Amino acid sequence: MDEFSFEEKKVLEPFFTNLDKNVFVLTNLPEVVKGALFSRYSRSDKSLRRLLLDEFIFDEKMGFRQIVNFSQKTGAEQVVAIQKAEEFYDRVLVGYGDDSVAELGGAHIAVENVSNICAKVLEDSRLGISPLEKSTRYVFFDKKTSNGKYLYFTEPDIAGSKFAENYANLCDELFDEYSRQIEPTKKFLIERFPKTDDVTDRAYKSTIKAKACDILRVFLPAATLSNVGLFGNGRSLEYLLVKMYASDLKEIRSTAQLMHTELNKVIPSFVRRARGPFGDPTIEFLNSSMHGLQKIAEQDFGA
Repeated sequence: MDEFSFEEKKVLEPFFTNLDKNVFVLTNLPEVVKGALFSRYSRSDKSLRRLLLDEFIFDEKMGFRQIVNFSQKTGAEQVVAIQKAEEFYDRVLVGYGDDSVAELGGAHIAVENVSNICAKVLEDSRLGISPLEKSTRYVFFDKKTSNGKYLYFTEPDIAGSKFAENYANLCDELFDEYSRQIEPTKKFLIERFPKTDDVTDRAYKSTIKAKACDILRVFLPAATLSNVGLFGNGRSLEYLLVKMYASDLKEIRSTAQLMHTELNKVIPSFVRRARGPFGDPTIEFLNSSMHGLQKIAEQDFGA
């Protein structure tokens, strides 16, 4: 195990949970730095803490101090610091030839008020991404917005079509029936599963609610609005954006743009290739492949 001088310890302390154990967590480091550090780590015989000192902190051309302090800056200083971080990423990619840097840093992002279809697109990219969704099993969906609408999404192409009124009426009917059945379903469940003495009132009410939600969610259409929280590594988030940009659904594409804007604020280097000379050809390939397969299916199977 490495030994550090007093001065080195003072420098390292903010960035690790300990300096004297074989297991530790990195702290107070931007995602770009963590990703690059682990990438270099796989190609070095130095310990991680020694590597951070020798090749990142003490190497002035890396601009480490500006990068690490960027979260405390505002305005023009923050813009400069983010640019420094992107230059840092480029140097690592060119110098070490390791695109997997983006697998070792990531971000938490919340995506709210999207349809269940969009939510499933976000959640289907399981490799490198950990999602959590507002659950139809634990939350009632009988509430309305301030303008009296139930919580469902109307795709712009539907809103502009001759089916718009039919679509809205059907969704409203489904939510109306869902709402009407809440109390009768809870009453039935209470009669069917009476409370026992070993169960607290709070636990019993939660159980009845969960059972009712579980039964009634069959009424909820795929357009039902939900909230999704994601943690993902940079490479996975970048590819998720590419796939979303390739979607035929406007909601998916607009959500991708909103996500891209926010991710650019914290991990710009990791998601920048979702569009441009790298991302756009992939988006076109995915979109054309999907349409090509659909055409084959229609021709050969009458789908």
